[in-house]
Amino acid sequence: MSIKKYTEANRKAWNEVTPIHQQARNIDLKEKFSTKGFSLLDEVITEKLKEINIQDKTVAQLCCNNGIELLSIINLGAKSGTGFDISDYAIQEANELAQVSHLPCTFIRTDVYDIGKEHAGQYDLVYISIGALTWLPDLQRFFTIVSDLLKKEGMLLIYDMHPFLNMFAVKGEAEFEAPLKVAFSYYKNDPWVSYEGIDYIGGTTYKSRPNYSFSHTLSSLLNSIMKSGIHIKEFSEYHHDISCLFGHLEEENKLPLSYILVGSK
Repeated sequence: MSIKKYTEANRKAWNEVTPIHQQARNIDLKEKFSTKGFSLLDEVITEKLKEINIQDKTVAQLCCNNGIELLSIINLGAKSGTGFDISDYAIQEANELAQVSHLPCTFIRTDVYDIGKEHAGQYDLVYISIGALTWLPDLQRFFTIVSDLLKKEGMLLIYDMHPFLNMFAVKGEAEFEAPLKVAFSYYKNDPWVSYEGIDYIGGTTYKSRPNYSFSHTLSSLLNSIMKSGIHIKEFSEYHHDISCLFGHLEEENKLPLSYILVGSK
């Protein structure tokens, strides 16, 4: 399949699940973001954002979903934000949250591979978080776009689940035998295909449109970033899970479960 066929299939799958996520949440996001300074970011990434100094910076988030992380970054002191996401319904919700919060954020419905040239060189920071890279079939093309978006000396910040986790099954999957039992190849190069939904908030399964996700090795991630012209300044690994899937591996305390990468153009 072509990149466009993968991403268009995923657009339909995310449009399908977004209303399910909205129903499953036990928090009123509009009420929360009406409160000055509200943030949903955890302590680890909050401290990193403060460390790299986002005050008065322009920020872009790719695969921003409903915008809650970008709005939180603005509340931490960034000057303005632009979020890009492929889901029509997620972007609709993001724009509603931006409106009630009165924060300087713009949200754009687009395939990240189609981001327009008018955004080139416009951002001090590009932020990528959990649940973004796994949906992208071509990392090199993606990070070339990221590099194009950054101003000279602009920064890249990634906070994601560790690629090692792609080797392990999630509890409830047929392949699951034990927490540390390797179930899948680290070098899997064909996409994961699911018809059971992507409700990571409510945890429900349903007969869904097909969605396609991809395993990326650590070397493919790092090489794609470096080849795009971005210099990697920091790579830190953590034992806490941010995927909502591998909490049982936190108890083992034997594997890196998440990471933060900082780069500069």
